[in-house]
Amino acid sequence: MSYQPPGPPPPPSPAGPSRGRRTTVIIVAVVLAVVLLCCVGVAGGGFWLYRTVSAATEPARDATTAHFDALSAGDYAGAYQRLCQDRRDTLSETEYVRQESAAGQIAGYDIVGVNVSTTNGRTSGAVTVEVTYDGGAQRQETVRLVEENGEWRVCQ
Repeated sequence: MSYQPPGPPPPPSPAGPSRGRRTTVIIVAVVLAVVLLCCVGVAGGGFWLYRTVSAATEPARDATTAHFDALSAGDYAGAYQRLCQDRRDTLSETEYVRQESAAGQIAGYDIVGVNVSTTNGRTSGAVTVEVTYDGGAQRQETVRLVEENGEWRVCQ
């Protein structure tokens, strides 16, 4: 065998990012895409949860609001009609009006919490209300509600 002199040097590498740098850019892009998808998923899930909870609690909140609006207006007979059947069976309208009149005139109220649940096929709820009476006295009440024939009724 004879000795061969070394050939010409290899051509210079093309200009541009090196293979390692390109891999790093791809990894960063993939990580950012995954983070973006996670954020979109969390935001979408949060929105869905909010809408689901609102749909479940709004009718109970609305029934409580209507009841306290009637009481605030001094419409005790109207508030009585918003009571559940069990409550109306055990308390006459006259007695209810007497009790509510004696409690004092409601100057305002705020609903501060709503809880709805279904147990053994019966839907019920509890709404926490901060009530302010004429003269400034305040009291926090938990109002029980039940769903009767598709309509929410106060059952306090």
